[in-house]
This record gives sequence, C-alpha cells and structure tokens, in this order.
Amino acid sequence: MKRDELDAMIQHAMEKRTEHLHANPMMLERIKREAASRERKERISMKLFTAKRIAAVAVVCFASVTCYAAVHFSGVEAQTTVDITSYAQLEKAEEKVGFDMKTVESFSNGFTFVNGGTGEIYGQDENGNNIGDPYALMTLSYEKEGKTLVVTAQDGDPYADAGQEVSEGYSSHLYKFVPEGYELTAKDKEKEESGELIISYGTDEVMESVMEVYSWKDGDLFYSMTADNCDLGEEAMAQMAQEMQNA
Repeated sequence: MKRDELDAMIQHAMEKRTEHLHANPMMLERIKREAASRERKERISMKLFTAKRIAAVAVVCFASVTCYAAVHFSGVEAQTTVDITSYAQLEKAEEKVGFDMKTVESFSNGFTFVNGGTGEIYGQDENGNNIGDPYALMTLSYEKEGKTLVVTAQDGDPYADAGQEVSEGYSSHLYKFVPEGYELTAKDKEKEESGELIISYGTDEVMESVMEVYSWKDGDLFYSMTADNCDLGEEAMAQMAQEMQNA
C-alpha cells in the first residue's frame, strides 16, 4: 500500500516522536485533534489525502510513553491504546480486536518486539466526517539499535472508504513534523508541491524523518510496515513482510 501504508503508519509514528513530551495523554490528544482540524481547514487539498501521512504519524506516536493516541488527518482518523507490553499478551489483544494478526517476536535482521496497541480506524470524507463503522486496528512496535519500526493490521480499508487508491508494496518519503502554526518556508512549499516532502502538524519542534513503508494484504487483513530513519530499502522490508506472512 504505497499511499495507504504510509498513512496507516503515521498513526504509529507520532508516538515515537512525542516520547519526550511531558503533557498528559488527554492534552496530547486535544493538541493533535486541534492541529489536525486547523490543517484540514487551512490546507485542504485532495492530493494530500494520502495514507503516507497517517503512516508517519503511526510511527511517531507508537513508541511514546503516552498510553493513548488519537490521530486525525485528512482521510483517516485512528485511535490507539498502547496496551500490549509483552509478546505473550498478543493472544489477548487479538481477542480484543477480533482477528488473528500474523506476528513475529523478532525479525531475522534483528528488529525485536517492544510493545503494541489496539484501537480502531475510520475513513473520513473531505469535511472530516467519519464514514461508516470503524475497523479494528492492532499495532506492534519493534526496535533495533535505537531505530523504530511499526507494523499495523486492520480488518478493513478506511482509505478506500475515503476515496483513496490502495496499492501494495514499497514506498519511501521525507516527512517534516512541525508545531501547530508553523510557517512553511518557500523551500518547504516547493518540496511539498513536488511531492518530495510531506508536512505533518502536531509536534512541539521541527523534525524530519525518512519514512519507509511496505504494505500488503493477507486474507481479509490489511498490513502496513513503517520504518523511521532505518534505511532498510525495498528488498529488506519485503523480506520482513514475508517473514510475517510465513508466521
């Protein structure tokens, strides 16, 4: 899922990037919602309704010390509770979401399970209204030498509900995370217009990350794997995805 994948993982990305914040979870939730709302009103553009943005949020959010994340971007809204603290708890988490996710405790390249979360994800229209019923969402975070990788699975496709094209496979994009009210530079705007850069709002400082995403469908589940500044490449991520499919 080139588009949908990166977005699905944006929901994971915000947790990792916000681990240094000291605000309580409810305040963080409100900030993210308000920032997303402002972004939607001020920067609405159909070409920005991509899963790539959600994917990055996923990675940033997920490894954070906050126990709850609500991410609201154009096209998708996702809510995740980090309630899986050991690999042994996955069976109970699967009962909670209502589906069996193929998982591995560690990958052959050394990425090892750290924690996980459960929640739900909606597709949304251009006005930010939820479309239909939510899909169950399960998210797993892996680390290796300080690098973070997040895998998500959901029992439906909210991006298709939002009118986005779904594709499988690998993609890599440069993200710039900025605070609410941040004034884009002329260079930012030029790169964003060309598709070279994806802007996401909601952090307390300016940060840049290269997000690699690999997406696939297995049975009735939609999977996304997002790596934050890991420089893995398509071949390595395809291998990791295969390991999960063979689990």
